[in-house]
Amino acid sequence: MKLPSRVLFLLLLLLGVLIAVSNTERVALTLWPLPYGIQTPLYLLIVAVLLMGVLGGLGLGWWVGRHHRRRAREHGREAARLGREVARLREALTDRTSTAAGASDTAPRGQKAIERQTALVSPDLAAPLRRHNLP
Repeated sequence: MKLPSRVLFLLLLLLGVLIAVSNTERVALTLWPLPYGIQTPLYLLIVAVLLMGVLGGLGLGWWVGRHHRRRAREHGREAARLGREVARLREALTDRTSTAAGASDTAPRGQKAIERQTALVSPDLAAPLRRHNLP
């Protein structure tokens, strides 16, 4: 994409040079309500008008794109808000799972007593009880 744009730029530059070389006559530029005018080469007048057209087109394009820029800002804020909410929910989920894991390590007194009695009576039955947290 760089090569075609550079070639186009060089062609436009060559066209501008050709206009400047072939239009060196001086013309009088007067604006109607003003009483005075200026003498300028024709190519300067042409380049000035083209430059005003380019700047006007850029300004118009910027003005038309304001709706899209505003929607993009709104969507960006919404995405940031949703990202913060996801982070908060993930943090709450990890807190909940760590609390649940801590609660399973601290079994109630009755549960511990049953595990001790089972271990005394039958050591081979104690392992499944601890693994599944069964009473």
